[in-house]
Amino acid sequence: MRTVFSVVNRSPPFLLKEVILVDDGSTQGMVCFVLFMVSELLLGHLSDYVRENWPDGIVRIVRLQKRTGLIRARLEGAKAATADVVVFLDAHCEATYRWLEPLLYRIHQKPDAVVVPAIANIDRFTLKVFRTDVRYTEDGWLSLRVGSFAWDGMFIFEHPPRSAVTKRRSNTDTIESINMPGGLFAMRRDYFFKLGGYDEGMEVWGGENLELSLRIWQCGGSLEFSPCSTVGHVYRANHPYKFPGSKDYNGYNTARVADVWMDMYMDNFYLARGDLKGTDHGDVSTRRQIRSDLRCKSFQWFLDNPAAHKFVYSRNRLGYGSCCTTEGHCLLRGNDGSEYRKQTMSLLLTPSRVTVHSWATLFALTDTGLLRKDWNCVRLRRAGGPLNSVWVFTPHIVDLEICPLEELEEPKQREWWRAWVADQMKRIEQRQISHPEQGFQAVQTTNQRGAHFRWLYDKIHGKLINAQTGYCLDGIDGQRPTPKPCVDDAPSQSWHFSHHG
Repeated sequence: MRTVFSVVNRSPPFLLKEVILVDDGSTQGMVCFVLFMVSELLLGHLSDYVRENWPDGIVRIVRLQKRTGLIRARLEGAKAATADVVVFLDAHCEATYRWLEPLLYRIHQKPDAVVVPAIANIDRFTLKVFRTDVRYTEDGWLSLRVGSFAWDGMFIFEHPPRSAVTKRRSNTDTIESINMPGGLFAMRRDYFFKLGGYDEGMEVWGGENLELSLRIWQCGGSLEFSPCSTVGHVYRANHPYKFPGSKDYNGYNTARVADVWMDMYMDNFYLARGDLKGTDHGDVSTRRQIRSDLRCKSFQWFLDNPAAHKFVYSRNRLGYGSCCTTEGHCLLRGNDGSEYRKQTMSLLLTPSRVTVHSWATLFALTDTGLLRKDWNCVRLRRAGGPLNSVWVFTPHIVDLEICPLEELEEPKQREWWRAWVADQMKRIEQRQISHPEQGFQAVQTTNQRGAHFRWLYDKIHGKLINAQTGYCLDGIDGQRPTPKPCVDDAPSQSWHFSHHG
């Protein structure tokens, strides 16, 4: 009930028409630990509790006879609402002071805007709210995180691209986002249903936030985060209730999203969720009809406009998909950090015969020599710190670091890279003719800016050669890839992508 109290107590009475609680078929079997008292209230006394605390009727309950899941429960709440604007909030939230006014003001300015508050983390043990400090960092990034998605459909945070930041006229303006977290947003009720509400073919939970986000953008609206509105949210370690059966509901739902909204780019989804390819995800004809009726734009438009910064694995790449040695060891992103900018992550190996969530093994090699995992790039560095002039005498490792794209992708850098690659491949070919056993030792290293991020790739032999050191990526130990002197016929240095550009 903390959520309800915070919404009622911290919203101007003339702006708040009603608070609707949706009881999604709660049962005593759902009681757990700190939620015990709340669960007991839901079972028998919630109606009395609501009447005693809000006799004016501003808080009311919608009870569902059986558990339908988060998606359909929210839809029932929206159907029951009578106000012009609906604000969807998870039950484990806390509204802060002056949280509502910025959301409503932006929707008043732009009726087809869907607005998400800045989200503050609430410690699930102490319930302390950690407010979001919205400011510009030293390197020019806005500290407020907005929404994005991994190609498996999961929500991730990111700092907004510079293009979204620079179009703002003041620090109080909203910031465009390509995805929403799903549990905290405001929009006009009529616009919600004009867009088609939620996909009623989805089951229980998952994927509804991405589906609605793509629909908002592709069908003429905008999705924005407000830096002036803050709502706290408890990020739970697990779900406090059980789902029927053992079905992968999130996978089922996101497959529906890819089928309806991603057009030819849904192959990127199936690169990340290869286990779902060819599986049944229900009838999507109604959702396709909504897209047609609203004359929604293509996914290509989405990638060229609000999501222009989004990395697409299958577009103009030398190779993409899983990257494995001929010995059967594949690159794997370490699970030691979230997908936030300025986050360094480990790079590991996994046997190709072992079934892993395929998004973690999804990489792409660009035509500028960057071995990328979304906005992270594989780089070579000295074990004790940055790569420098003494690299020959110190051990060095490879890991994943934020790609300095503005530096590495500028036109002059691209021109230099193409010329350097052509020269090195010519050197390798000449050396293989005169000294076959030393062909790949002919690479002339460079101290060009960002060279430790760049990898020369020979498709025939599968060598991935670091431009700054001339070392080859080696997977011999089966645990972590390491840079080592190139050996022509070493199977642990022969890398091949599952797809080629």
